[in-house]
Amino acid sequence: MATVNGTASSQAAYSYLQYKNKIGGLVSGMDIDSIMEKLMKAESSQMEKLQQQKQKYEWKRDAYREVNTSLTTFQQGIFDSYGKQSSWNTKTVANTGSDKVTATATSSAAGKLEITSATLATSGTVQNTLANTYSSTQKLADFGIASTAGKFAFSINGEDKVVEYSKDDTVDSLVSKLNSAGANAQVEKGQLVIRADIKVSDASYSKTFANKLGFSLESDGKLTKDSIGQAVSSQTLVTTEISSSNLKSTSKLSELGLTNGTFKLVGLNETGTDFIEKEITFKETDTVESLLTKINSSGAGVTAVMSGNKISLTSNTAGAGIDGKVMGVTEDNQGVFKKLGFFSNEGSNTGAFATTGAKNGSLTVNGMTIEQSSNTYNVAGYKLEITKAIDAGSSINITSSSDVDKTIDKVKEFIDTYNGLIKDLNTKTSEKRNVDYSPLTDAQKAEMTDAEITKWEEKAKAGLLKGDSNINSALSSMRTALSQYGGKTGDTLASLGITTSKAYTDNGKLEVDEDKLRKALEKDPDAVTRIFTGDTSTGEEGIVSKLRTAAQNAVKNIEVSAGKATSTSEKSYSLGRTISDLTSKIDDWKDRLKDIEERYWKQFSAMETAIQKANSQSSIFAQ
Repeated sequence: MATVNGTASSQAAYSYLQYKNKIGGLVSGMDIDSIMEKLMKAESSQMEKLQQQKQKYEWKRDAYREVNTSLTTFQQGIFDSYGKQSSWNTKTVANTGSDKVTATATSSAAGKLEITSATLATSGTVQNTLANTYSSTQKLADFGIASTAGKFAFSINGEDKVVEYSKDDTVDSLVSKLNSAGANAQVEKGQLVIRADIKVSDASYSKTFANKLGFSLESDGKLTKDSIGQAVSSQTLVTTEISSSNLKSTSKLSELGLTNGTFKLVGLNETGTDFIEKEITFKETDTVESLLTKINSSGAGVTAVMSGNKISLTSNTAGAGIDGKVMGVTEDNQGVFKKLGFFSNEGSNTGAFATTGAKNGSLTVNGMTIEQSSNTYNVAGYKLEITKAIDAGSSINITSSSDVDKTIDKVKEFIDTYNGLIKDLNTKTSEKRNVDYSPLTDAQKAEMTDAEITKWEEKAKAGLLKGDSNINSALSSMRTALSQYGGKTGDTLASLGITTSKAYTDNGKLEVDEDKLRKALEKDPDAVTRIFTGDTSTGEEGIVSKLRTAAQNAVKNIEVSAGKATSTSEKSYSLGRTISDLTSKIDDWKDRLKDIEERYWKQFSAMETAIQKANSQSSIFAQ
């Protein structure tokens, strides 16, 4: 209800004007405010009836949605808890005590398994191999050269030479010193090339110096020659500022000569039967660590780990792979994995990684050998997880038996869940209406405390869904699904000792005869699974599936009337359309009442003015 300046009070509850010139009745001596309140209250009675109707429909809509919440929770919960065959897997496993195999039994497990040997499947791993590469601006100290005043003694064509160096020299400054000594050294095709017949002197420090630079020495002290005649080369130089031997997790990819780009990584799927290819995008500002994180989260089935400057790639799936291949790279235009040391500098940027350790596992059970990539085997309804290798000639026996007590407890759980739902729904359809408690008007609320309003509305909301056809139809469908199930096959709830209560006041609650249920399970342990989850031999759905369908249909029917909690338009469901129509009528009434109130105020104003004028004229004659 509209109020003056938004204030709810007994004197302003029936005012619809935001601004008006009030006449206090000083001239006439009348209590105009009180008179106006009574007049507008009478004029507002029709609109208040519309507001009360709207409130009832809103309450009914909300009550319907509460029912749908209960039905949705029920149908989802019973399927997850009782609608799958695994839900009724109450079998226990007997193992001869070996800690090398963990065995669980599904509901279909039967018979005895004897395991006589097993080998573990292992994952393939590849580790990068980094050359002792360096940049031309890198200091000699980075190669482990610690001397501040060292000497490199050698001979060129029989002439003795000495080059003095310091750990602070760079590769470039060393080349200059070698050239000054006549060694004809230069960086060529990424290699340090010396075109001279050099023989290192016997001094051990000179040999160590040559080795640290990557040169190999012959027995007579000569540097090893390569195919370029007299040219002798050391390890490859790179044009970046980082030494691969000093690769760190914090190194940026730009330091490896990489720019923004992508590559495609391939690994095995979870079963090891196919490859997964994932494209990974990287930026030059990424670090090696963040690149490895992208590999691990890519879903390619590969895990990258870094320790020091070493990186290992391991397949997430154990086994020998496909045609001996476990993981690799299909596209890598910038040679990311070559720069990280997984491919040689002379080789291709792509291909399968040369992994080690990848092999399938094997299990010999009941005289039959099974080989596969996983260490988990499914045999005759048993799930066997091999945790350690089992030596040939062993004898590990696996058997199973049904746990009748667990099954009974599970059945009782289901009955409690079902009975809880129908009790709630039956309460709503049988709840008595309180005809003496209508929705409160704004004026009535203005004169009550919050506690009084809450208590009143609890009574006013009672019985809104009394006798509701949608809910009664849902209850009837569920009762039918339970009572008629298995009539042709004999797989009925009654055969398990589960029946409907004969008490009329129980409204279809289920009861269980535990003794009968126990005997039925001892005779046929799979009966509960068939009845609740369905019979695979006949294709008939189980009672859980039928109950779920009944609940889902009820939800859909109720949504036609009450919509969803997420509905954005009241026009999309029947109660919403009614509420919308009433809202429009109420708004029209408010506009009409504003005009009526304004007219009354004008009339009272005119009356006060006329009385004042008459009083003035009387005073003139009195003089």
